[in-house]
Amino acid sequence: MLTQLLQDLRHGLRSLFAHPGFALPAILTLALGIGANSAIFSVINAVLLRPLPYAQPDQLVAFRSNQSPPDVADVAAASHAFATIGGEVLGPLAYTAGEEPVQLRIGQVTGGYFPTLGVKAERGRYIGPDDDASGRPFVVVLGHSLWQERFGADEQILGKAIPLAGSRYTVIGVMPATFASPQDNAEAWTPVHVSNPVAANVRGVHFLRTYARLAAGVTSEQARAEMGLIDQRLAKQYPDENKNRNTVLIPLMQRVVGESRNALLVLFAAVSLVLLIACANFANLLLARASGRGREVVVRAALGAGRGRLLRQMLTESVLISLAGGAVGALIAWCGTRLLVALKPDKLPRLDQIDVDFRVFAFTFGLALLTGLIFGLYPAWTAARTGQAAGMKEHARGATAGSAQQRVRSTFVVVELAIALVLLVGSGLLVKTFWQLRNVEPGFSSERLLTMRVELPEVRYGAPEPQTRFRRSALAAIGELPGVRAAIVSELPLGGESLNHDFLVDGWAPMAGGDEPSLETRSIDGDYFSLMQIPLRAGRLLDAHDLADSAPLVGVANDAMVRKYFPNEDPIGRRVRWARNAQVEWITIVGVVGDVRHFGLDLPEQPALYSPYTQAPPWKRWMTFVVRTPADAAAMAQAVKQQIWKADSQLPITNVRAMSEVAAQSLATRRFNMLLLTIFAGLAMTLAAVGIYGVISYAVAQRTREIGVRMALGASIGDVVGMVMRGGLLLALVGVAVGLAGALALTRLMTGMLFGVAPTDTATLAIVSLGLLMIALFACWLPARRAARLDPIVALRCE
Repeated sequence: MLTQLLQDLRHGLRSLFAHPGFALPAILTLALGIGANSAIFSVINAVLLRPLPYAQPDQLVAFRSNQSPPDVADVAAASHAFATIGGEVLGPLAYTAGEEPVQLRIGQVTGGYFPTLGVKAERGRYIGPDDDASGRPFVVVLGHSLWQERFGADEQILGKAIPLAGSRYTVIGVMPATFASPQDNAEAWTPVHVSNPVAANVRGVHFLRTYARLAAGVTSEQARAEMGLIDQRLAKQYPDENKNRNTVLIPLMQRVVGESRNALLVLFAAVSLVLLIACANFANLLLARASGRGREVVVRAALGAGRGRLLRQMLTESVLISLAGGAVGALIAWCGTRLLVALKPDKLPRLDQIDVDFRVFAFTFGLALLTGLIFGLYPAWTAARTGQAAGMKEHARGATAGSAQQRVRSTFVVVELAIALVLLVGSGLLVKTFWQLRNVEPGFSSERLLTMRVELPEVRYGAPEPQTRFRRSALAAIGELPGVRAAIVSELPLGGESLNHDFLVDGWAPMAGGDEPSLETRSIDGDYFSLMQIPLRAGRLLDAHDLADSAPLVGVANDAMVRKYFPNEDPIGRRVRWARNAQVEWITIVGVVGDVRHFGLDLPEQPALYSPYTQAPPWKRWMTFVVRTPADAAAMAQAVKQQIWKADSQLPITNVRAMSEVAAQSLATRRFNMLLLTIFAGLAMTLAAVGIYGVISYAVAQRTREIGVRMALGASIGDVVGMVMRGGLLLALVGVAVGLAGALALTRLMTGMLFGVAPTDTATLAIVSLGLLMIALFACWLPARRAARLDPIVALRCE
């Protein structure tokens, strides 16, 4: 048996080398399909399949909503379902020991954070419960990359103090290279009660991403039931902060993956359809190859080869081709994976873990082997059956077999065209969605607008006065640049930042604590609305008098706030206040401005109130400078930074971007999905065109004698071209019809990925269908033209 297998392998290799015109297209076709599948599988493997790098990750759950540190402590004390519980919030801190101040991404954590994840420090120790308490020493745990890149992998780093936000933090540990926060891309970690003591002690400030480890023997259902009871207890104890809070527990993997799961599965389904087209082309090539091997198979059968031996020989050849395609596909997957990572799709988790590992290689070659066996079976069986024809009477049978093969090949082409149409419609919908979003009016002008973020350290800017001095000094310094105007906003539109408060309206009926509506709050300084070209709808804008420290509290509402809370009345002069301030302070609405697309070009604006920075709470120490420049915004970045450093040279300046870049970044995920699906659709269309070309070419070859007779009897070139084209047109029409039905059914699954476009968009369906028909007809015209150029004498002589 082994000897026969080796003989089959040797014969198969000789046969493939002897027919490169068949082997190379087959290998390349499969390589494209398998390589594209493996590249996407490498992403799915890293994001969805690879276990999280924590001890017993299946026992970890996440809280869907953020929690406050006091609530986390109460849940830890009351719960029997959780072995440990911890939380983290990303709180950037300034590091000022280098040549230029930089801002590090610091994970501010509770004492139970690291024990919950079940990790160990590579050097020293991690932050524990004893470290996380108000008044405890300033300590920090470094991430492995930060330790290597910024501190030169200093072996004596433990016990050293580093400057962060104006304080000296002692390094107590270094985490291993394999550790990463579940969601926040932190570079180092500090105790939240030490680095952020004000917010850490306020129950109503829910900012911690919270995780818990289930106790031994406890199920997720039991933990959810217990958490429901704890929610009720906290709501009774603290109705102002916890009323109507409903904690939802989900597996940590689900929280980490988030919304990327559906998009990745859609892409994997799309690329699997591309592979199916490649396999259909592969099977067609094998059928064409089998039809030309009739005499060879008859001779082998006459020499004693049985049907099983013939079948095994043909399957061996198809498997050799598919494995070669898998090898080239692995190279394509390796390159494609690096391209995907280089694109840096926004919000794709675990991006740094995406690579081509053993599991991806196993998937690639397993897929190649299955492809060779499954799609080589029918062609091999057809060839082996031909070999059973008695003597040399295969000609009559060959005609029947050729007709059957032609029907099978035609069916494959119909399937290819239908799949290609489904993918083209999907990519067309995403392209139209992206175009629609690019033309959405954001509510402000981003032309020649530069943005950069600054956060003031609490140690030097804990009180309002120094904050006000810095902002005024920085704005004045930027204004010294010729033709430059600047303003400040706390939450930049499309920048991913949001802050809301519960509020009350003067004149409304009293509300129970926890029932108040919510309002987005944004602080500004300088002539923000004029600089951003946000239109005034009613009343007035904030002016210099409002920016004074002793001015009455005022605010400017947006259109969304007026529509929702003052739909049939004049909002000017109405008063609002924050729901649970110890001191009742009313804010008078003095103006109304237009809405901006704050949360995304595809998302509506929420009710919001703009107020002066001088009237903001002292803990609101972050800000984004928006600078209108006379020329290219990016070219002015360094000059603007130097002017800000005139006000404080120790402040790191981060997120330096043109506003157009901010807007583009908000569309990064949609751009990534559109780009990949368009590539897959283009690949599918190309393979389908090759498939219909091959079928029509084969049909022309089979009808060479008939075409010669027709031309000898006076058929014109147009008659021959029309005869060939009719067959191709029929296949194309059937394929498009089947594809339209499939597209109408499947594109509904893409509803969540679309904006301003219906899944059944008529224009997209019509344009894609017509385009695919034209490409299919062009693929048919090439062999038709060749048929029309046949010399009748030569065509008849070949028979």
